[in-house]
Amino acid sequence: METVRVHVNRDNYIAFSCPHCSKPYRISVANFKNNKHEVITRCSCEKRFEIELNFRRFYRKSVQIEGEVMNLSTSQNVWFSMTVLNLSMSGLRFRLKDPATIKLDDLLQVKFTLDDQRADLIDKEVIVRDIRKNNYGCEFNNLAYEEKELGFYLFTS
Repeated sequence: METVRVHVNRDNYIAFSCPHCSKPYRISVANFKNNKHEVITRCSCEKRFEIELNFRRFYRKSVQIEGEVMNLSTSQNVWFSMTVLNLSMSGLRFRLKDPATIKLDDLLQVKFTLDDQRADLIDKEVIVRDIRKNNYGCEFNNLAYEEKELGFYLFTS
């Protein structure tokens, strides 16, 4: 079954086209916000497909960028190797290469170079919001609205 991935706007509406006949749709998905993020639907062309709803505030880009992380919540000043897995204007998810002690709400320093032609260095403090095995979901301590390099990277490459 075909899957259409869509970003939900501030007003809880999505716009998409049928993957079979390209008929455009714009519908409210407010009823799905807190419980269902995948919906199976049928177009007027009688074909069924799945819609995957993304309720995130910001676009999240999948990446594979090598970098370093240091836990500022401990007295150790040790940098650990990491791989950034995804990136948005509000945060990132990374995977550690070696074991380290990182807990929810720890304050970390992350450094990595964007993998585009400009190769800008991102050096930010983040707060750990989610831990899944060796993957850490983090929110920028100071939201990156002012980070023109990050915005340029996310929306042009």
